[in-house]
Amino acid sequence: MNLAAFILSFAVVTSAADASAMPDESSAISSILTAAQEQKGDEFSRILDRMKSRSSSERREAIDQLAETENPRAVEPLMNALKDPAAEIRSAAANALSQFGDKRAVEPLIGMLSDEVAFVRSTAARVLGLLADARAVDPLIATLKDSNSSVSAAAALGLGALKDGRATPVLLPMMRDQAPDVRAAVAAALGELRDRRAVDSLVQALKDEYKMVKLAAALALADIGDKRAVPALNEAVSSERDEESRSQMKEALTRLIAAPD
Repeated sequence: MNLAAFILSFAVVTSAADASAMPDESSAISSILTAAQEQKGDEFSRILDRMKSRSSSERREAIDQLAETENPRAVEPLMNALKDPAAEIRSAAANALSQFGDKRAVEPLIGMLSDEVAFVRSTAARVLGLLADARAVDPLIATLKDSNSSVSAAAALGLGALKDGRATPVLLPMMRDQAPDVRAAVAAALGELRDRRAVDSLVQALKDEYKMVKLAAALALADIGDKRAVPALNEAVSSERDEESRSQMKEALTRLIAAPD
């Protein structure tokens, strides 16, 4: 047998051997995938077990891990965690639920607006805005009156995220709130709502003593795009002494000028 014939014969035999091995290889791959799926399922179960730990730090870690799985099965245990005795766990669970966008969480989160701990109420208000469900509008409007300014501010931001016009008449008077964080949040919310009824109040806020309020008002005016505010914003830029704030306000002015008529 010459060399060429030998090579051809070897190739034929090798191909036949490979073909006969293919079913076994396919079976092996299938087994690996099945094992991987089972391992993933086991890991999910282990995370759920950690949710029952007496250690709040372990429960918190489990909540973060559930959020990372992006598994819809995580929604139910996270909703249960909204009733955890530890405030930080309730807040973490609310934050985690924002990543799933599941509307089943809306009603439990509305209930959390009455939580005894302020930062839990704040988290609930913010996440309700992210879930974009109109059922949250009235509860968030009521939460604007919360005695804690951070909660009121979060409720304002939540209403801005919901982009429901019913919020504008309620938010406008709050541009005169005593707390600067509330005024800044309300200004940002009015910018999200794109309601031109807010222009006059936002122009007045450009003279606020707190730079975060002035900056929020400037950005909101740029978002609304009403060019009646150009002279006032131009003046605010010229009189602003803080370099970083002036730079951001100048960008807002540029956006406002470029807004369509």
